[in-house]
Amino acid sequence: MKTILKKNILKASLFLLISFGMTTPSYAENMSGLDTPNMRDMIAQMNKMQECLMQVDENELLNYQSESNQLENELNTLCKQGKREEAQSKAVAFGKKITNSKAFKTIQSCTKDMEKNQFMPSPPSFDELEKYNICDQLNKQ
Repeated sequence: MKTILKKNILKASLFLLISFGMTTPSYAENMSGLDTPNMRDMIAQMNKMQECLMQVDENELLNYQSESNQLENELNTLCKQGKREEAQSKAVAFGKKITNSKAFKTIQSCTKDMEKNQFMPSPPSFDELEKYNICDQLNKQ
């Protein structure tokens, strides 16, 4: 998992570097917030984030992935049976479990500088899940 994570982080880093490197000079001059010091900052923060993400327990992530797959099947079944509130309850409980996990907190900690400096978007809030019914979201897939 760490190897896969490293490859994905490296791919993302390379994509950003190549994308910015391929812009024309006149376009690059007009890009607000992407001056050389800002780029150096972003690259330094990406490297820091990459190092930090290597500390995430991959077994914990694999367990959540497995739980998530099982839960998705269960939620689909509940939604098809018209048990929307039960499905919603289970989805919210799982979301809260994830947000309180060590892995999630580590990921949040690793990405906070990138988010704060708007180098990457903030992750969606699981608290907002209570505003929408999971059955409606599953039907969109």
